[in-house]
Amino acid sequence: MSVESFTKLKEIESLNRARTLQLKAKLDQEDRLTKLLKRREEALTQSNQLKQDLIKAQDLMSEIEKKIKLYSTQKQNLQDLGGSDEKIHSYTTQIEDLENQGLQELSQIEGIEKELSETKTFLVGLDHTMKDIESEVNSEIDKINHEISTLDLRIKLLQDELPSDFKALLMKISSKNLAHGPFTRIDQGSCYFCRFKISRLEESEIDMLKNLKTCPQCSRIFLPYGA
Repeated sequence: MSVESFTKLKEIESLNRARTLQLKAKLDQEDRLTKLLKRREEALTQSNQLKQDLIKAQDLMSEIEKKIKLYSTQKQNLQDLGGSDEKIHSYTTQIEDLENQGLQELSQIEGIEKELSETKTFLVGLDHTMKDIESEVNSEIDKINHEISTLDLRIKLLQDELPSDFKALLMKISSKNLAHGPFTRIDQGSCYFCRFKISRLEESEIDMLKNLKTCPQCSRIFLPYGA
């Protein structure tokens, strides 16, 4: 009876490992979408920043054009009235400086518009990609969920076949949600996971006599070798 019960525990351990792999595969699939959503969010943030930069650059360009128009009018008035050459020259210099600044600003606006266009193109392509990937991911997750449900059913059926003491202990340890599961083995005289030292007598009781025992430190259930 004890050997048969440990065999079932060993099978449950194997199924739990398979379930863990399926859960990881599910997370990997979900991560595919998460990464794309992150890239989309970054691109949207970049697009919004470019739009703000473009508005600022256009506003500045508008101010430059207004000043050029104003100074040009004032220069022309001075010339018509026979104003001082010094003031006319001053307006000429300011207009040239503003025109140079305007050329730089136009270049910047063109750069922003080009980058904004590229970002929009990227977002359109990314949206198409996301639709395709989402369809693939949902299909894979459906398969994984089905496999997990199958594993859960097999685990439950095996648990129900266990003697009451085995089942009660398994439920108690499983409820702790220990990393790497509720089972362990003796490895070189110690618990495989927490390395708690196990006496020769206890090792013999576990591996030879197939007694149901847990690690005093991590509380995992010892699976005997050869079960």
